[in-house]
Parts: sequence; C-alpha cells; structure tokens
Amino acid sequence: MIFPSSSTTIDVPAATSHNAVTSCMPASRSGKALTKVLLLDAYSTRTLACVRSWGKKGIPFAVGGETRWDMSLLSRYSRETFIYTSPKRDLSKFIQEVNQYCRKFGADCVFPTSEAAIMACSRYRNELACIPIVPREQEIQAAFSKVNTLKVAHSLGIAIPKTIFVADSHLQELDAIALNFPVAIKSESSEVLGRNTTRTSSKTAVVFSKSELEDECMSRLAMGQCVLVQEFIDGYGVGISGLFDEGRPVALIGHRRLRESTPWGGPSALAETIEIDSQLLNATTSLMKQLAFNGPAMVEYKIDHRSGQPYLMEINGRFWGSVLLAIAAGQDLPYLYWKMLNGMEIRPEEKTYRVGVRGRYLVGDTKCLFLSLKGAPKRWKGQLTKRGAALRSYIGSFFDRQTAELILTRDDPMPFLGRLIQPRS
Repeated sequence: MIFPSSSTTIDVPAATSHNAVTSCMPASRSGKALTKVLLLDAYSTRTLACVRSWGKKGIPFAVGGETRWDMSLLSRYSRETFIYTSPKRDLSKFIQEVNQYCRKFGADCVFPTSEAAIMACSRYRNELACIPIVPREQEIQAAFSKVNTLKVAHSLGIAIPKTIFVADSHLQELDAIALNFPVAIKSESSEVLGRNTTRTSSKTAVVFSKSELEDECMSRLAMGQCVLVQEFIDGYGVGISGLFDEGRPVALIGHRRLRESTPWGGPSALAETIEIDSQLLNATTSLMKQLAFNGPAMVEYKIDHRSGQPYLMEINGRFWGSVLLAIAAGQDLPYLYWKMLNGMEIRPEEKTYRVGVRGRYLVGDTKCLFLSLKGAPKRWKGQLTKRGAALRSYIGSFFDRQTAELILTRDDPMPFLGRLIQPRS
C-alpha cells in the first residue's frame, strides 16, 4: 500500500486515446518509413544490442557516445560514430549536437536508450531536427516514476511491496507506521530532469535502523530526490519484457535473474530465459494496457523466496540491460522494433525464443563473486549464496554450453575492452 506524504498528491496520467497524441511510432502512424537512425548512449548494453542487430541486418545508423571508449563505438558493426555532450552536463548543448549529427549523417530519427537522453529528447522534441523515438510524455510520467507505476498497479489489484512515499523533509509519517527492518530506500525516479542538466539519482539502499532510515531519506531529499521507503522483499528478480503497441504486447520474453552484480540487489550478472508465468503475463498486459504504452519495456517483479508471491517493483520504459539475452535466445527485439516502427509485418516465428538460455555479463558476474566471497553486510537477513557454492557456480558458467557471454563474443570482441575501461564501467 502506498502512503503519500501529507503535503503531496500524485496524479497518474490517464491513458491517452489512440489518436490524441503523436506516438513514438511515427512510421506506423503516419505511413512514412524511417530510413536512418541516430543512435545514442553507446556506453550501454541496450545500444550495443541495437548496433549488433541492425548492423547485421543492414539497417543504416550512426552511433554516438559520450566518450571515445564507450563500448558500442568499438563494435565492428559501428561504421559511423560520433561523440556528443551528455545531457547530464548540458541539455542545450546535447540538443544542439543531436541536431548537428542528424544533419551530418542524414538521419531522419534519433533513438536514445537511456532515461536521461529519453527525457531530454522528450522535453525538446519540438526543437529536434529529426523524429525522436521516445515514449509520449504521459507514458514517461507513468513508467519512469516508481510512485506512479505502483499506484496504477495497486489500482489494478497487482501485488506491490508496502511503500511509503516521502516528498519533503517532514518525516512524521514514518513515526506512524510500523516498519520491519531492513527496509529499502529508493529515489522516485532513476533520473531527475533539471533546468539544463539531468542528474542520476542515488542507488537503492537497504537500511537496518530508524536512524539510518532518516539519514538516508534526508540525504536524498536534500538533493531534490523524492523518496520511497519500501518493504524489503527477499527474493529473486523476474522480468517480463518486450515490445508494446498502445499497451498491446507485440513480442514478449521472460527471464529470471540467477546472479546480480551486487548479490543483495543490483543489475543482472547472469540471467536465464524462462516461460512466462500466466499470473505475471496477466499482470503485465493489464498494466501496460492501462498505460497504453508504446515501444520496448521491461516490467520487473521480485518473487519472495518464502511465499512465492510475486511483487511488482517497477517498469523500465526502454530497452533493458539484459536485452542481449533475448537476441542470444533467438528473439531479435531491436530488429523487431525497427520493423514495428516502419509498419512491417512481424512473423509469428520471429516472436519465439528458446527457454533455458543463460546470458552472462562477465564484469558484473566477477563483481558478484568478489562480494559473495567477502560476505554479506552486517545485519543482513536475506538469502546469500555461500562462498564455496558461489565460486563453483562462477567457474561452472565458463563450461556451461547454455551460458553465453553477452558482451564478449567471438565475432565482435572489442566492445568488451570498452566495457572494461569506459568511464561508466
């Protein structure tokens, strides 16, 4: 249940009718085919998935990064590359340079894969020289805000963790609620869009006492971040991901996180494709239909170890970090998205994927191993793999035929070098 702070109300944007607002899918709505993409955020695995997919399919694109070491720039499939100013440094300059490179490379659309760049392109969409492939404003408000997502989910009867929303420095609400520690502290949104920059919010923290809780909340509020105080769910992550057209699923894939880069909660280090559970399928389709969401997205759940109860955690309203796993399992979602944008037929066999395929990020998995060997934080109450089992599992993945290293591939090894040395590594 969500408890908004007494001084703040939250309005969740209603789903917009089919023709009310220009969609993020210009071709299928206007009939004009897209010809060349200006692809941003070269540091991310999301962009690397598009680079490899589109490069193999012969789809024209130019890819840009914020530094010359961003891993997608080193791919053999990146023939036209450029460096631009991050929206986290200067929004105005970011937009100017996007327009500059659209003209230079003859691109008629720009596709950002990070929340920071998506929000920037959304705010300045009328000033862009090419079509921004981003969610509509009401979709961004609903999917990029954890509070709004949870409110919609709760209204649909989808289970969510007990959550308190804190929007100002008055923490009296916490005194009236019985909290069972540990609890998770999250910022409302991963990125905060400011006047001329975007800022990345603090990562999720787990606290074990009232004093730690108050310190963490005050620290985030001082930085302009609204805060979620959330029941800690000891479980594993499941993602129901795919492409959506006005909330209707076009292609879906399920995966389960087997290891995370931080064992007590973090990005996926090793994940496995799974069949989509009917309960999660119904919850996902109901939620995305309510939002009338367009484009790629992952709906993230956590499954409680003890009860087996799934809880909705958030929506990633963009390609997600483990999208390379979908390609490894035979479902080329970046290519299907290109077809979707251009109103091309997607055949039934293109939507299928192999169950049981495991995808690994070696850097994240190695971090997971080191932290597992170090041991859990003090007062940790959740499950954690024992040291010996963690080491055996890590080594075993090198010899598992069902496990694919997602960045370091035989045909395109150089992005792995970039992953090791790029600033965001």
